[in-house]
Amino acid sequence: MQRSATIRRLGGFSLLELLVVLTLLVILLSLAAPSILAPLRGSRLKNAADTICAEFAKARVEAMESGRVRMFRFQTDTGNYQVEPWLRASDTQENNIVGEGERVIGNGLIEQSVEATTRQGTLAEGVTFMGEQVDVDMRSYETTDGQIADGQAGYSRPILFYPDGTTSDAAVVMKSEDGGMTMVKLRGLTGIAKIGEYQSTEDLSQ
Repeated sequence: MQRSATIRRLGGFSLLELLVVLTLLVILLSLAAPSILAPLRGSRLKNAADTICAEFAKARVEAMESGRVRMFRFQTDTGNYQVEPWLRASDTQENNIVGEGERVIGNGLIEQSVEATTRQGTLAEGVTFMGEQVDVDMRSYETTDGQIADGQAGYSRPILFYPDGTTSDAAVVMKSEDGGMTMVKLRGLTGIAKIGEYQSTEDLSQ
């Protein structure tokens, strides 16, 4: 009888022993979680930067193919962005492409473009737009009648893509939940976008 009890004890674990093991596992997982999640968050940030590079390239091609200026803009502190034509009143009169919901905001500019040619998107989960820098030159100022100098209704200043393949000189900064940041810089003369690290506002002007 005593031997049978000893065999049963050797063949299993007591409730107390299981609780101790589970407690140790929870502690180990909590210690390892940051190192496990960090690469995942870094991957999301890189995916978001890749997405913006792809959107810039697509907007540039669309402007060249359509012969119309395209613009990219986003909502700060969110992951929402959109790409749409920059239309003037003269454009709509000549081509009769004004859609419902569009309205003139002054100086002959149309605030909202035709829905069919507007593209909206969202960054990877946990990644938001932090800010932007868009250089205002004489060409962009004349194209937009000065409207590019400031954002509109919660949106960033628009980044323009011209039919000749050139773009605005611009930089867009994004951040992840853990405080990581990345930057996409767009060179106006070539229309090429590159991803780089962001550490301070000085990075935007380099």
